[in-house]
Amino acid sequence: MGISVEILHAEGCGRWEAARQAVYVAAETLGVLVDLTETLVLDAGMAARLRFPGSPTIRVCGRDVQPEADESADFGLG
Repeated sequence: MGISVEILHAEGCGRWEAARQAVYVAAETLGVLVDLTETLVLDAGMAARLRFPGSPTIRVCGRDVQPEADESADFGLG
């Protein structure tokens, strides 16, 4: 079993595939396995429920890789 990693992204986001590749490169570099989940954020309500600060968002074990994201209250699709 690997480390839980989630990539959340909005439809049309041109960067989420690069984010996915970065996750795999980091995992390989560190010598760890990842269990990757990709979540398409469909609307503003879903963005609020998921505390989605922007696309793409990467979370490791439920924590956003951007430290300031945990303190943000600004969620949405754009």
